[in-house]
Amino acid sequence: MNGKNLRISRIFDPVSGRAVIVPVDHGLMMGSVKGLSDPIDVLKKLLKCGVDATLMGPGVGKLTLDLFEGKDKPARILTVDFPMVSTIPGEYEGVLSHEPVATVEYALRWGFDMIKVLLPWGSDRDVLSKTIKLISEFVDACDRWNMPLMIEPVLWGGKILSEKMNDPKMVENSARIAVELGADVIKLQYTGNKEQFSEIVKRLHVPILILGGPKMESVRDILNIAKEAISAGARGVVFGRNVWQNPNMLNFLKALKEVVHESAKVDDVLKRYNL
Repeated sequence: MNGKNLRISRIFDPVSGRAVIVPVDHGLMMGSVKGLSDPIDVLKKLLKCGVDATLMGPGVGKLTLDLFEGKDKPARILTVDFPMVSTIPGEYEGVLSHEPVATVEYALRWGFDMIKVLLPWGSDRDVLSKTIKLISEFVDACDRWNMPLMIEPVLWGGKILSEKMNDPKMVENSARIAVELGADVIKLQYTGNKEQFSEIVKRLHVPILILGGPKMESVRDILNIAKEAISAGARGVVFGRNVWQNPNMLNFLKALKEVVHESAKVDDVLKRYNL
C-alpha cells in the first residue's frame, strides 16, 4: 500500500467498501446557493450524522479545519478548479474558462485526503484544451505526491444536445477519457438504466461515485437512484443539493447511509425515517 491508497481508504467504509459523500463546494462556482448559504453550519450538521467524506473549496477548507480534528471524522476532498460559467456571479452562460484555484501541495498542507477536478464537455475547443492540460498537470502532481485524484466528467456545454446529456454511450465515453487521463476515482452521472450502468462500471476499473445533480422533488426517486447505482456496482454517492436542500436533512442522510452501506430497501428506510 502506498500513500495514495492509504488516503483513499479513509474515504470508503472499511466494511461496505462504499462511501456517502456530501459536497459543500457549490458556492465556489455558483455563489450563495439555497440551503448552502452558510456552508460551515451545514458541515456542523453533517458531522453529527457521520458522513464518510465531504467535498469543499479552499476557503471553507481553511475555515473549518478545527471541525475535523480527532478520530472518526469524515475525510476531506478538495475542489481544486474553477470553471468560470459567467462573468456575473451566480449566473450561468456556459463554461467560459477553466482555472486552477489550489495545488496538490496546498491539499497536502491542509490535510486533505483527495482532490477533485471537473472535466466539462461540450464547451469551446480552447477551453477543453486548457482543461485537458490542467488535468494532466494534476495527474502528474498527484502521482508524485501520492494524492488521490477524483475526476468529474460532466456534459454541460452548449454543443451537447439536451437529449444526449444522459446518453449512456456519451456518459461512458466521458468516463473512459477520465480514466485514460489518470483518474483514481470518478464522480459520474447515473444513466438511469441499471444493466447499462453496470456494464459501464465493469469496464472502467476505478471506483465510481454517482453525482446527485439538481434537487429532485421526490425523496423516493433519489434513494431509488442510489439503490440502483449501488446494485450496478457504484461504490457510493456524492449528493449535495438533494441532501442539504432537504428540510429533513438528518433523517434523509440516515436513510441514504442505510441504502448505500447496508443495501437497505427504499420502502423500509422511507418508513423508518418518516420521509
